[in-house]
Formats: sequence, C-alpha cells, structure tokens
Amino acid sequence: MNTLSLKSDVLGAAISFLCLLHCIATPLFFLVDSCTTSGCCEASPVWWKQFDILFVLISFVAVYRSIKISRRRIIQILFSISWIVLLGIVMNEQFHWMSIHENLIFVPTLSLIALHLYNRKDCKCAGDTCCS
Repeated sequence: MNTLSLKSDVLGAAISFLCLLHCIATPLFFLVDSCTTSGCCEASPVWWKQFDILFVLISFVAVYRSIKISRRRIIQILFSISWIVLLGIVMNEQFHWMSIHENLIFVPTLSLIALHLYNRKDCKCAGDTCCS
C-alpha cells in the first residue's frame, strides 16, 4: 500500500471539508458584518476571496495525486469533473461571468470529499495490484 496515495486522499478530503466550511461561513460572516456596518455583504475582503484560490490549488494537487493512484477509471473521471466544476464556480465568483446560485459550490465540494474518502477506502487492499 502506498502511503503517499493515502495521504493525498486524506489531504484532499480535509481541504475539501475546509473549503466547505469556508463556503458555509462566508454568508454568516458577512451577514453579521452587514448588521454592524452599513456596507454591502457582497464586498468581501480580498484576503477572504483568496482562500478560494488557495483551496482550489491545494485540491488540484490532492486530486492529481489521487487520480494517479486510483485504479478505477470512473473515479478518475469523477475526480476530474468535480475539480473542473469547482474551478469553474470559483473563477465565476471571482470574475462574475454569469449568475449562478452560490450554493452550487457545495456539489463539487461534497463530491470531492466523497471521492477522496471512497478512493482512500478503495486503496486499502493487499497485494501489488491495488492503487499503484
């Protein structure tokens, strides 16, 4: 069993979970902020928006490593699709290309968590034929 492969899935699941918490916390922080100031909650600080980019970059590394070690083609494809959708949603939030519901980001985030956990479980097997 390749411990590096298991670490990429643990990292991926953890960073996806942190991303999920970040997405859940964002409206709450700015709702509280809008109650205390007269500003608009859409004007989140630059440093807060940069967390989105950081999560996407770290998740890319975890997804890339997990794709390389996964033995199931469908899991590799689902990892790729989920990460591309996550990237698209984050980029759309940064550049406002189109209007999409902000909760849509939970779909790729939750799917990445599930895929990493599944891949971690799937890679826990004996022998040389598992998760190269």
